[in-house]
Amino acid sequence: MTDWKRLLAFARGGDHPAPLALATLVRRSGSSYRAPGARMVITADGAYAGCISGGCLEELVAQVGRRVLATGRAEQLRLDTRPHFGCPGVLEVFVEPLPAGLIDRAVEALATRTPFRLATVFSSENEPPGTRLLKDDDVGPSEIDGVFIETVGPQPRLVVVGWMPDVEPLFRLAEVLGWETWRVVASAELRQALPASAREPVVVCDPERLPGRFAADSRTAVLVMTHHLGRDTHYLRHVLPRDYGYIGMLGSRTRREAVLGELGELGLLDDDTLSRRFYAPMGLDIGADHPDSIALAILAEIHAVWQRRDAGFLRDRAGPLHARPAPALAFIP
Repeated sequence: MTDWKRLLAFARGGDHPAPLALATLVRRSGSSYRAPGARMVITADGAYAGCISGGCLEELVAQVGRRVLATGRAEQLRLDTRPHFGCPGVLEVFVEPLPAGLIDRAVEALATRTPFRLATVFSSENEPPGTRLLKDDDVGPSEIDGVFIETVGPQPRLVVVGWMPDVEPLFRLAEVLGWETWRVVASAELRQALPASAREPVVVCDPERLPGRFAADSRTAVLVMTHHLGRDTHYLRHVLPRDYGYIGMLGSRTRREAVLGELGELGLLDDDTLSRRFYAPMGLDIGADHPDSIALAILAEIHAVWQRRDAGFLRDRAGPLHARPAPALAFIP
């Protein structure tokens, strides 16, 4: 997941005039609360958004950000958390004046759900230091030869087809996570019947038009929760063939088999990957038995699917918690 939504909101909020500094966790040894790619935006008076740790290092980094803005020169910090905090990690943080135009480019890309890549050069003999855009959209993040690469994908988006009260906890928790949220209803009459507090953002959209209104991408989750088997099936008929990052339906295994049976008769399951991408019953097995805890289980499963994790206990996980591939470089001039 990414900090960029909150960073951009802070940078463009109007209360924090330029100049701004950008701090990036570019490398670490041992363990740390955040992985490389964590970022902060810092003002000349030391206000900031974002975090690179659990809260113990941000004030120090903000002080360095103020100095960077005063001198105009980037600095690289090496923060050993072992002596003072007992965390077995050494972090390297690169702090620089926020590059001109970067915020506008990032805002444009996020608004259109277009992935973009950034390279933060912090220790390279071949490239000047600083953060700038890359030409291609290869996977990341990674670090090669003193350059940290980050791919910023589409903002996590939750699209819930449903008009019952049990969708409200999903929206509350998703908003805490910084996800974009949408409720889909089948008719204007259903929208009008919603409480005033639940009418925005609401889209009236029949099943045939839903994929056109919410284009499929790797960070869009579509949850079908109409509590009506026929409507669920109708929406899934149009959603399942699309390459959404997560597709789920509320209900039991019996309900799942009934829906898959009907979709199979329509020939939609000839591609056996469709049923494997379909999460029903949806949610992790955490013993959820209330709308709030059910929402927690569902959003945790979506996050695990997007991060390609099996959602087991971290104490039982062998090896590093964060794996990083290594893409190539091609700077935008």
